[in-house]
Amino acid sequence: MTRQQNKLQYVLIILFSILETLTLIGAYSAHYFTKTRMGMLRHVVYLNGKWEKNFPISTIKWIAICIIIVLVIFIFLDFFKRDKRYRAKILVMLWTMVTNGWTLYFLFAYGTERNRAYYILSICFILMTLFQNIIYFNSGFRKLKY
Repeated sequence: MTRQQNKLQYVLIILFSILETLTLIGAYSAHYFTKTRMGMLRHVVYLNGKWEKNFPISTIKWIAICIIIVLVIFIFLDFFKRDKRYRAKILVMLWTMVTNGWTLYFLFAYGTERNRAYYILSICFILMTLFQNIIYFNSGFRKLKY
């Protein structure tokens, strides 16, 4: 890789890390304000009804679950096909697996009855998962000199 490609790669990793952090902050704030503010709760309930009427939510949910499972399989295949010397990004792989697992758990275990901001949180968690997978597949290896 050229030096310009390395710089671009680092910029993309930093950009997606910032976007992932902002998405996590947005998910937390949506959850917090839905629990504490009645106006936000009413708005979220209104949005839930509107989205359930206009979009095929269950189909979108299962498509997202299938995509995340395929990404998990790709991560395992990518990680285990590498040479032992190039397993330097194990922390990135573990964090990617944690975000993928948490998103899958959230999509399976929760619903609008249990968490009113389910759709907003689902969007945030899916975006966070996609950003983390982009970071994983974009983080390159350097040949280690022993």
